[in-house]
Amino acid sequence: MLTRTMCVLLFVFFPLALHGKTVSYTFDIDAVSVNFTGSDVEALTIGGEIPAPLIRANVGDVLRVTFNNKLSTATSVHWHGILLPSDQDGVPFLNTRPISAGESFTFEFPVVQAGTYWYHSHTDLQIQRGVYGPIVLTDPDKTSGELQEEILLLSDWTDEKPDDVLGHLKVDGDYYAYTKDTVQSWDKVIANDKQAIGNRLSQSFARMEPMDLADVAYDAFLINGEKSGDITVKDPDAQQVLLRIINGSTSSYFDVEYAGGPMTLVAADGLDVEPIRVKRLRVSTAETYDVLVPVSPLHSYELRATSIDGSGYTGVYIGEGERVLAPDLPVPNLFLMGGDMPMPTGDAMSMTEHHMEASHVAEDDQSLIQHMTNYDKLRSLEPTSLPSSQSWRELFLSLTGNMQRYVWSFDGRTLREDSQILIAKGENVRLTLANNTMMNHPLHLHGHFFRVVNGQGDRSPLKHTVNVPPMGRVVIEFDANEDEDWLFHCHNQYHMKSGMTRVISYGQNSIFNQSMSDSIQPRLRWFSKSKLLPQSNFLNYDFSLADERHEFSFTVDSNGSGIYEAEVTYTYHFDRFFSGFFGLEKRKHERFDSQEVGIVGFNFTLPFLINSEWRVDENGKARIELQSDLQLSQRLGFDWRWNTDNEYRHRLKYRINERLSATVNDDSEYGSGVGVEWLLHLSF
Repeated sequence: MLTRTMCVLLFVFFPLALHGKTVSYTFDIDAVSVNFTGSDVEALTIGGEIPAPLIRANVGDVLRVTFNNKLSTATSVHWHGILLPSDQDGVPFLNTRPISAGESFTFEFPVVQAGTYWYHSHTDLQIQRGVYGPIVLTDPDKTSGELQEEILLLSDWTDEKPDDVLGHLKVDGDYYAYTKDTVQSWDKVIANDKQAIGNRLSQSFARMEPMDLADVAYDAFLINGEKSGDITVKDPDAQQVLLRIINGSTSSYFDVEYAGGPMTLVAADGLDVEPIRVKRLRVSTAETYDVLVPVSPLHSYELRATSIDGSGYTGVYIGEGERVLAPDLPVPNLFLMGGDMPMPTGDAMSMTEHHMEASHVAEDDQSLIQHMTNYDKLRSLEPTSLPSSQSWRELFLSLTGNMQRYVWSFDGRTLREDSQILIAKGENVRLTLANNTMMNHPLHLHGHFFRVVNGQGDRSPLKHTVNVPPMGRVVIEFDANEDEDWLFHCHNQYHMKSGMTRVISYGQNSIFNQSMSDSIQPRLRWFSKSKLLPQSNFLNYDFSLADERHEFSFTVDSNGSGIYEAEVTYTYHFDRFFSGFFGLEKRKHERFDSQEVGIVGFNFTLPFLINSEWRVDENGKARIELQSDLQLSQRLGFDWRWNTDNEYRHRLKYRINERLSATVNDDSEYGSGVGVEWLLHLSF
């Protein structure tokens, strides 16, 4: 059944619908071998291509696309930003059945909108392996005439298996920081002087972990499936070219800049906006922007898309003349992002950026945005106010997470724990999104466009994906004019698969049930982490098996001469700062005979990120233990623990690689020694 919005759009485009046609495509989804980095790796393709082939249709057409699954596992296809019947949305188990191995599925829906969109898998982490492609929908009455159009689909690539990437993040939130040299160690804090020291101290006192702009260290960034490319300007007299920019990455943000001068932004998430001249444009994961760029027969200008963390870039050259490079962007200084403004916003730039720009841009050009990182200047061409006759529903969602355990959530609860947001058809919904984490989150609502409340009044822009910056807040509004159930989630796929997802359901029209809820949960739930420390003075082994809330752990120390300490515990994590546990402890020290006791207690994170453990055993003996760790340099760390039994352990650790470290320790029971630490992990 068509929703009211779709019926209205069909009425508006009724003359086109009379002349519309059925546009058909058929694609195979299959596995192939690719080589982006010098190593052959298995990838997934649609139609044998990465990115997938372009899908085109006109408003008024019926789009029919058949996918043949040649994989050994299930797959799916979601139409990102497209208004369509819910059973065509492509979220497996929620509103469209998965495409099982060896099976086919045909999507068919009317095209009721124009713009730049994309399609991608919603199964596991298949986007990371290549299942994504561009969509261009056009209104024949509003074509750009002779203007040349080009699609630029940005993406990120890793040779690692995506499940392994998620496993690494679960084991250690800083796992990829070592690869990228972005560990926020104290030597770098001190090197950045008083402001950086103040930022770190204030963040630590507030129990906030250091900011990280990107979770993963990628092996390559791609544009249209290549590390770089060239675009020929077909008309030698052309003054400009329209670029349809799509961020089809798994988790990356890009800053886009063009060497030929300012870009003119004319559409966001497929919908036209009042033109904005911008020198550098932040494109969040899953967003699309259309921009006009000037061209010249004498020059080939580079358009460069640089990863937000400065770890790499991709780009294309537009034109055939002398090559003109886009500027190298300074690597963001995370140590100076703190206090009340953890991220640059609007037109804000660092002083370094300001001096770089001053040599290129006239001081009196007030219309030019130097670096557009938010939505303050976006303005719709038409009024977007919601129906005044409808009642309002006010909702508030906190974006929450635990980087150490790599659990992401809304209001402290993952999809597994709280799956639904209930609304009613025929009301206006205002949703306030408050990011309580130190990472960006690109949030996407299926099947709807929402107003981004940005100070533009009744011309507030319509989007389907919005970035909520670290410690920032964004308000969106939408007309609840659909039916049944629609996914709302962080489009960073690793955050989504770790719990930052909800289903927005239309009350009485919802078909969502427990079976669906169980089926759409992330496939990888349980993660184990084990650590072996053979030392010259003792041997230690730690093992834990955990999901987002529950943790089973075992730890043992022994010097091989009859002195030992072992614990088996179950822990329930109430939130990122507080957990409760119970278990069994068995120990023998030089000061007392062997004993075996039951224990119960809780853990609480104190200011300055000091972990405190408060326990009591079955005999009524209480103990408080404090522990913390300091990252002194990129590879050198120091950790300590002390308890009210006057037991302590101090340790220096030098990280050799992601899994192996050399250690020096001093322990109250075992004395001093040297050794190594070896990290392991498994996923279930």
